[in-house]
Amino acid sequence: MTTRRELFPLVAGAAGLSASAAGNTAARTAEPELRRVSYRSARTGAERDYFVYLPPGHADRKDWPVMLFLHGNGERGDGKGELDYVLIHGPLYEAWCQKRDLPFIIISPQLPKFGQAGVDYIRNRTPAQIPRRKPDGADPRPDERGVRSDAPMHGTKRDDKLPDGPAGPVDGWNLIAEELNAMIDATVRTFGGDAKRVYLTGLSYGGFGAWYLASRYPEKFAAVAPVVGYGHPDHAASIAKAKLPVWCFSGGRDPVVEARYFYGVFEKLEALVCTSARLTNHEDLGHFTWVRVYGGRDLYDWFLAQSRK
Repeated sequence: MTTRRELFPLVAGAAGLSASAAGNTAARTAEPELRRVSYRSARTGAERDYFVYLPPGHADRKDWPVMLFLHGNGERGDGKGELDYVLIHGPLYEAWCQKRDLPFIIISPQLPKFGQAGVDYIRNRTPAQIPRRKPDGADPRPDERGVRSDAPMHGTKRDDKLPDGPAGPVDGWNLIAEELNAMIDATVRTFGGDAKRVYLTGLSYGGFGAWYLASRYPEKFAAVAPVVGYGHPDHAASIAKAKLPVWCFSGGRDPVVEARYFYGVFEKLEALVCTSARLTNHEDLGHFTWVRVYGGRDLYDWFLAQSRK
């Protein structure tokens, strides 16, 4: 149960690794590890870190499925002292803090704050909110009942007047798309990942980012699962052409990213005969729909059933 720090030269589009750095990953361990990988951000010019989770027994094979997880707006930070905020939600929380046996190498970067530093839930957050991995056992998982909304379940009609364009909301993951792409290449090459089984998921702001990244690099991924983040119809063509499987999740009572905006891209995918796209609306849940999605097993099993030909 160790945390290590690596320093890799990350080149957007190429993601170079020195031979000595690659050799440092050869230590064999049956325990999971959480590595902090450092790189120089082309977007910000600063050195930043991202997490790479290595599952138990990772040194015993060289074909691990790889999952890139993009967090929500509240977990942005400097990629250094604030990086631990990305542990609050999602697959990394499940694997590291809840000690679930998820057989993936998980890449978890942190989105810079850009113009969002003044948002209340970012400005007022504290390290006390960050979950920790305990030597014995784990803290109770969030109770799903606590994230439900009292809004009535009345169904939702489609709305094509999307608040955001194909790039997603302001200050989003699209701004560091090339860096994310390079992180995947570096992780596959260095930590024994399987390039044919690279999966992409994200929640809220990260859901928008997942749609954008999938549309820009559709041949990179074996499957994509945006959670409470809708796609733009302009994303559909490249995804359909690549026959990229999509499983998207919305919350029927979500007042933040409303379910009515999710249908347009799926109708476009259907018109392009993309038969591997599905939308699941959790009608009884609000914005925190990801608690159920990532806390369950169905998404991970679906990912593992997908592979690029």
